[in-house]
Amino acid sequence: MGEKVKILFCGDVEGRFNTLFKRVETINSKSGPFDLLLCVGNFFGVNNKEFGPYRLGDKKVPIPTYILGPTNQDQLAEFPKEEADFELCPNVYYLGKRGIYNDSKGLKVAYLSGLVCSGDKNKWNYDESDVSDLCDVALKGSPSFRGVDVLLTSQWPAGIVDRGKVNVAEAAQSEHISYLIMKLKPRYVVSGLEGVFYERAPFRCPNLGDHDTTFETVTRFIGLARVGNPSKDKWIYALSVTPLNKMKIAELLQKTTDETECPFAIDELESKVFKTKKRKGDIPSQYFYDMNASMEDEKRKQRPKRQRVEFDQAKCWFCLASPSVEKHLVITVGESCYLTLAKGGMVPEHFLICPMEHFQNTLACSEEIRQEMAQFKEAIRKFYHRKDTVPVFFERNYKTSHMQLQAVPIPQQATRELKDIFLDESEAQGCRLEELESHSRLDQVVPPKTPYFTVELPDGQTLYTKIQGSMNFPLSFGREVLASGPVLDMPDRVEYRDCLIDRSAEEELVARIRTDFEPFDFTQ
Repeated sequence: MGEKVKILFCGDVEGRFNTLFKRVETINSKSGPFDLLLCVGNFFGVNNKEFGPYRLGDKKVPIPTYILGPTNQDQLAEFPKEEADFELCPNVYYLGKRGIYNDSKGLKVAYLSGLVCSGDKNKWNYDESDVSDLCDVALKGSPSFRGVDVLLTSQWPAGIVDRGKVNVAEAAQSEHISYLIMKLKPRYVVSGLEGVFYERAPFRCPNLGDHDTTFETVTRFIGLARVGNPSKDKWIYALSVTPLNKMKIAELLQKTTDETECPFAIDELESKVFKTKKRKGDIPSQYFYDMNASMEDEKRKQRPKRQRVEFDQAKCWFCLASPSVEKHLVITVGESCYLTLAKGGMVPEHFLICPMEHFQNTLACSEEIRQEMAQFKEAIRKFYHRKDTVPVFFERNYKTSHMQLQAVPIPQQATRELKDIFLDESEAQGCRLEELESHSRLDQVVPPKTPYFTVELPDGQTLYTKIQGSMNFPLSFGREVLASGPVLDMPDRVEYRDCLIDRSAEEELVARIRTDFEPFDFTQ
């Protein structure tokens, strides 16, 4: 069974940030550590003054917190104008209008922000195109799609409430979300806005016969109340789950004693959401169109889409199957990673640890790959120790294509001021490094798709910086610091081009290192 993910959910915050984060800090210290906090409903309210100290860094958000988007015009000013600018303050991230968030442990979270469009579409509305696009994103490239772990929405799905349990107006519910549940088969659906706590008995969405998935996983719905509500209705919810893709099929299909019938009917939802009539015998599809659309709309839909530029792995310098890889530099190969000598290395034993297949960075790699990287790192530590040196590992996920974890040996005595040297140099370069707390992981502080630089010091401390906006991060930053006088004192070894040697010299060096590395090679 895979590693469990510990999650906190909360309902509408509406500006009560101190109440929220004080409670989260208490729960995290007593029952944690939790991996993340997921907020539904309105994060911002009429008065958001309490958020100021968090934006400035005077107050700290205890765990990585992810929020949904606005539900009205008044909230727009609190959110970034561009979807890419998703960090609202340290440890608080705007997920976006719709999409899929993948945690490093394998948790898959689908989300849809805002309210269903009832007229002219605004920035806080969603419609059938957003629903269809979200289905496309979730299902694309997933021939064995099992579903998603969590679906976050602000609105409640239509038809979810058992009669007489709670009072939620039908107009406030959304058939679009009910349709998403049928298609994405989330294990948990969490919503806000209604100001009440409601936990529905579990149900299974039937297989639709459209080859999206052959699984009928159990779905549970949780509606959360407002933070700090006077009725003391439940507004925070803790959950510990094993990611769906790491569970055995038998576990997914196992019946529960309190299961109920699925409250939704796909035919009715398709008709209401996409305004189409389903003909008898039709197979449901994730692509729809409006039969009443104007001719201009039809012409617009028929225009050819711009073709997405696909990455050519055959031209990648680091995909092991690519003809572009200089395989004569490879030291050893594991199950999913390989160890190679750096081209133009700072020192003879300057290594790269790379995944065999194409991954942009460490955070995008699977848990199996990260585990094997850790084995390579330990082998390198032992290898360097024979000469009384210790490794500095660093990764630059910026203007790169294939993930490379670099390893450079430095003398033991050079480690005393190494942290301060990295920090001082980053300040001077305008890319301030921060220390990763011992109980945190990199994916908890660096959002998906954010460029970053990270370095692991010989004592195990990790420093990192997020490369944002117009920041001009120096591409040779790691080498610059290590080449400095207090560390290696090799100012002429910063640029790899200045360190290149001819092919025969490379082959001779690799042959010697392969022999020396053999006693430490766990892949043999």
